[in-house]
Amino acid sequence: MHPYSNQPDKNFWRRFVSDTPWSDLDFVGEPKFRLHPDDRVSMAGSCFAQHIARHMRKRGLSPFQTEQAHPLSVEAGAADAGYGAFSARYGNIYTSRQCLELFQQATGERAAIEDFAQQDGRFYDLLRPNAVPGGFVSYEEAQMDRLFHLQKVRKMFEQADVFVYTLGLTESWRNSVGNYTYPVCPGTARGVYDPDQHTFHNLTHADVVADLTALVKSAARLNPRLKFIFTVSPVPLVATYTQQNVLLASTYSKSVLRAACGDVAASFDNVVYFPSYEIISHPASFGQYLQGDLREVTERGVSHVMQCFFSTMYQVERQPEHTTSHVEPAPYAGKVTAASIESLLRSECEEMFNEIDRSTSQTRHPSPMA
Repeated sequence: MHPYSNQPDKNFWRRFVSDTPWSDLDFVGEPKFRLHPDDRVSMAGSCFAQHIARHMRKRGLSPFQTEQAHPLSVEAGAADAGYGAFSARYGNIYTSRQCLELFQQATGERAAIEDFAQQDGRFYDLLRPNAVPGGFVSYEEAQMDRLFHLQKVRKMFEQADVFVYTLGLTESWRNSVGNYTYPVCPGTARGVYDPDQHTFHNLTHADVVADLTALVKSAARLNPRLKFIFTVSPVPLVATYTQQNVLLASTYSKSVLRAACGDVAASFDNVVYFPSYEIISHPASFGQYLQGDLREVTERGVSHVMQCFFSTMYQVERQPEHTTSHVEPAPYAGKVTAASIESLLRSECEEMFNEIDRSTSQTRHPSPMA
């Protein structure tokens, strides 16, 4: 007898992975907590996180939303202008630092950050550059909407039962004067890049652990019943600003996020890690869920992740999925071009603009509070 003699099958690679179809693997097992259909489930994160709300609705569940389109906007046909993808109109929140700073603004731990750019007569919030696709008619309207938005974010954290957060990146851009984090570098999606103020920072494992720990502890003071589900986007970086190539940089980013989420989940009873990243990206999946560019996830892959999520976290019956040992990736549509920008805006995936060369003239309007 030795310490491994009585371990269950899930602890052994051959018994658990090699001898089991990928679609049948129980990736999570018994989680610390499960969700009830009536739970208020809020969500935020990278582009991949947008699938959660969509699949909740497909299953007859209602994602918790605190920021919704005004009835007049709905009548005017603007109901999809940044609403519905997440619980509030914050757009993509790629990094743990950006998420923590949003929480701190919403709860008054720090002053509201106002950083707006003017383009073609409209004003855009650089902390959510594509969440409000049409921008604002004036600087004052942009200010008022940001304060309104932060009120709705606070309400979300106060009233939600669960916060599902999909981390996407470690690479971030900060305003060195105001000491705050952007979703993307100014000058890509919106705004103008200013090397004197906009600085690059690649979060470390310690950074991410500290951010997530602070978020969980601070949220507990605001809403003691709030539970967290952390997951990591399986989508690699579209571009890197480090000195490494994009493959190595992406591996660093995802490894840090995965390790940090695991450490934080192990430290709190109200935090669970869900393996979206592993389901799609592990070599044992044979790359069967990737598009031809080896980056984008196919709808089949998304469906597998969501099927695992709902069967595990909601304890619903899992439907079998036909899966072959290997599926050829779908054809790649080609490089991102100007013709695809509108589509990217609709998906609110600001990171994609790192691959697009923009020469539009814009004016930056930092807040006096910065």
